[in-house]
Amino acid sequence: MASKMDIHELNEPDKLQIFFLRIRTFADKHRVRFYAGGGIFLLIALLASGWYLYRADYQASAAKKSTQIFEAAAKVGSPAGDAEAIKGYKDLIARYPQSKAAITAYYRLGNLYLGRREYDAAIIAYQEFLKNSPAKSDLMTLAYSGLGASQEGKKDFNKALESFDMAMKTSSANSFEAMNYSNIARIYEAKNDSVKAAEFYRKALEKTTDPLMTLYLKRKLAILG
Repeated sequence: MASKMDIHELNEPDKLQIFFLRIRTFADKHRVRFYAGGGIFLLIALLASGWYLYRADYQASAAKKSTQIFEAAAKVGSPAGDAEAIKGYKDLIARYPQSKAAITAYYRLGNLYLGRREYDAAIIAYQEFLKNSPAKSDLMTLAYSGLGASQEGKKDFNKALESFDMAMKTSSANSFEAMNYSNIARIYEAKNDSVKAAEFYRKALEKTTDPLMTLYLKRKLAILG
């Protein structure tokens, strides 16, 4: 059986109604501020959306241009297409300096310059890539290797050794151990340190599964004794 309702409860205003009434009164009193705040929020949301769409289009356009340059160079072949590829990548970097494609373009420029034995230009390109690339990029090992090879081409063996050592410390180094050890061995060989050279050639031999690489390393060890 339901309990009897107190006479005061019948006369007392509904608490929920009072709550919503207070909210409405507050909203009416501060309506201008609400409209202004809502307008600011809407403006911020529109600006954020516009910036996101702009950046997405910016990155997509840069990536498209990078693909076009790569495919055009591959179609012509090296060395005939190298000059045009270099021009294209430099233009990409100038037009889309903040893009991910621009970072990769520095790496590809380094490879192109190294192939042309333009060591100073290669070093600058590799260093720009290494400075701007994410630390966990799969290209870090190869970029340090390219940098070391460029320094080796200039007979700057100490810097080359530093670069090859840095290649060993990258997150993707495990995939290139044989190459990295072989690079380090070659520098020690150029520095006439046959003991260290043989040590790293052996390490490279332990890591490689490539028959041609195996043959090369065995010949090197035979020469070094």
